[in-house]
Amino acid sequence: MVLAAVGKNGTGKDFFLEYVAKTYDFPMISIGDVVRELAAQDGLELTRDNLHATSKKYMTANGQTFFPEMIVKKIKESDAPNFLVSGIRPPSDIEVFKKAFGDKFVLVDVVISDDEVRYQRMLARGSERDGKSVEKLRENDIHEEEIFHTSESEKMADYIMKNDGTVDDFYAGVKDFYDNYLKAKLD
Repeated sequence: MVLAAVGKNGTGKDFFLEYVAKTYDFPMISIGDVVRELAAQDGLELTRDNLHATSKKYMTANGQTFFPEMIVKKIKESDAPNFLVSGIRPPSDIEVFKKAFGDKFVLVDVVISDDEVRYQRMLARGSERDGKSVEKLRENDIHEEEIFHTSESEKMADYIMKNDGTVDDFYAGVKDFYDNYLKAKLD
């Protein structure tokens, strides 16, 4: 089984996947891991600019689905029966995983209903890339939509994980998801 998450920036996608990895002892890989690996192989310092350049270089040379295809290859070469994938964005990424793993691929849409709540949580994580206002957050959402068609990706999800409440509410939601949905799909 391969589990991945989509959603707008700041909804808790990686938090969800990291919690599942830690709680249920699943290995996790991200598209960013592959980009960093390739940049290092190319002898580049792992700066944001170099990582963007590496992404562009390999996608230009090999196509839009290069990175998800690399992840699929790594998963299939591993001996782990279950895997988590971070960094999926456009529908083309999802299509690669659905083709490779069929009904053993599970996509979760992590959702926060209120942009103000999402913004406050993003501020708490302290990342420079998150912007300085709810308005900037919404502008970033529009930009992400234009590039990655994130709303289309979210529509492809098998399960919606609400992240509107407390951390304990979220943990309870993950447990419910695992017990009542995911267990049946595990190898």
